[in-house]
Amino acid sequence: MVENRADTTQKRIVRQGLLRYRPRQNKFVVDMGDIVVISDGKTLWQFLKKEKEVNISTYDPKEGFSLDRVFRVYDQDMKVRFDKTETVQGRVVHKISLFPISDTTEYFRVEVWIDAQTELPQRMRLSNRDGTVVEYQLRGYDTRPLADSLFVFDVKKHPGVQVIDLR
Repeated sequence: MVENRADTTQKRIVRQGLLRYRPRQNKFVVDMGDIVVISDGKTLWQFLKKEKEVNISTYDPKEGFSLDRVFRVYDQDMKVRFDKTETVQGRVVHKISLFPISDTTEYFRVEVWIDAQTELPQRMRLSNRDGTVVEYQLRGYDTRPLADSLFVFDVKKHPGVQVIDLR
């Protein structure tokens, strides 16, 4: 979910999809049905299914989207505050707020809800300085090993796709 609280004329954007992720390698696949984003840690593919188009760019985790940065935000210089324990959809969760020590980060607050039993994050909300709020709802985990080939876009599997290489 993405919401810009500074601009009340914008609608809340809610997208659902499937995430496959290999921690600490910046390898991921985010499949939102009509859009698939793939990274092997070096290259980023954005596949637009309806348009039959794939945009290829160099992946830089310091610029733009980085799952490692999202899921490991607590490793950064942050002040941590335990807010409360609550029950969400029948599960006991701990709500924790994190605040960056530096004011140069794009966000000023990160809230994380952690399942008390599994100790896995269930929800994360990043509040950005520009008024944008990005929320991740994590609905399940699959801990099976993932093949390297999953993290590369294979043009051969998509006949007729237009390739736009921006590298």
